[in-house]
Amino acid sequence: MTNTNQSGRTAISRILAFSAPSLPLAAFALPVVIYLPPYYVNYVGLSLGLVGLVFMAARLFDVVIDIFIGISMDKTNTKIGRFTPWLLVCAPILSFFTWYLFMVKPGASPWYLVFFLFSAYIAFSASTLAQLGVGSSLSSDYHERSRVFSFWQVGNIVGMLMVLSLPVIVVARGGSDADGVKAMGLFIVIATPICALISFCFAKEPIAAPIKSPTMPKDFLALFSLASLRRLMATDLSLSFSGGVTGAMFVFYLSSIKDYGKNAFLLLLIYFVSGLIFTPLWVKVAKKLGKHRALLVACCYTILGQLLVYSLPKGNLVLAGIIIGIVGVSYAAPLYLLRAMVSDVGDEDKLVTKKERTGLLFALLSFTSKIGYALAVGVTFVLLQLIGYQPNLGMANSPSSISGLILIYFGFPVLCQIIAIWVMSGYQLTKERVEQVQSELQKQGSES
Repeated sequence: MTNTNQSGRTAISRILAFSAPSLPLAAFALPVVIYLPPYYVNYVGLSLGLVGLVFMAARLFDVVIDIFIGISMDKTNTKIGRFTPWLLVCAPILSFFTWYLFMVKPGASPWYLVFFLFSAYIAFSASTLAQLGVGSSLSSDYHERSRVFSFWQVGNIVGMLMVLSLPVIVVARGGSDADGVKAMGLFIVIATPICALISFCFAKEPIAAPIKSPTMPKDFLALFSLASLRRLMATDLSLSFSGGVTGAMFVFYLSSIKDYGKNAFLLLLIYFVSGLIFTPLWVKVAKKLGKHRALLVACCYTILGQLLVYSLPKGNLVLAGIIIGIVGVSYAAPLYLLRAMVSDVGDEDKLVTKKERTGLLFALLSFTSKIGYALAVGVTFVLLQLIGYQPNLGMANSPSSISGLILIYFGFPVLCQIIAIWVMSGYQLTKERVEQVQSELQKQGSES
């Protein structure tokens, strides 16, 4: 299998193989944010506030582990690459813990949730960081990195669509909502190790050069001297919190405010389909404007999208589907553009420190993502309990609870998008700067 085609682009077969693990990994990430918290409240019988705190604590614990996983990956050097061994080992471990997390029985204790959620997150983090590391090795070209990670994002969206369709199919065939969640878990259990093997067989991560100066824990703080990394992390934190609030409350808002009931899940499906369809558009925007400017455009579009969601009509499913489809156009852009920019930062870091710290760099962005989502779930669920909102009541909730829900659902995301726009406006690692950095790296290599 060739690594590139005649135009110098990474072979599509390698990109698709690298993207394959996105299917089960995204299929795990989505239910953990949207389905599992209500599942453990309504089906298992745990309290709303307790579930929110446990899920927040699990993500915060996972954040700390990410750093050490990233450092360990940077020290790895095998005949099959630096990141592929981690993916092969951690994928079946994730399947194991996913089984128990999703196949829980009513009445399980909070400690059951704590153990299996924390353990699954560790395996999920290692698998995700390993996949991102493989992706970063596929190309050193500024624009080609956008293309590579756009397929990663397409894989994420397809994985989410696949897992979202399972509850719909199960319920249509007479199953319960709980049966739908268990079907999600079964899909993840089966698909995770299979997709890891596909990546190993066909993505073919290049063998990394010997590590002359391995990454140490102290390097975690040293990386913050890079202004480009600080801006990426701040932006990712803000946008992750925004996405976490939207994801955790999407169903609550559409069912309790707009009276769509179970059709809220159909609208969520439309949202992701739109994001999938328009992913290539953002690749073109990034090629035209540069990755960070494309991100700014996406943030502005998302703010306008929030206004459209606020104006959704009640009970008009067709019109609501059209509006949600329009809003979903910008869904994919921030997620993959930020990951593509991490590889650029890696070049800059290598020039300054002469160290290979790709694993740690992706771990740092995973750090901000998970803190953002953890805070989003924990803060929103606790606030919802404080204002007296009850998911089972839907539109029968009190007027004050409904008003509080609206304020939380729109206030946090809009503020976060504005913060991201402000932070990324000063981003300096443009295409020209990246090419200059890579040229200097080549000179260093030829002189050594």
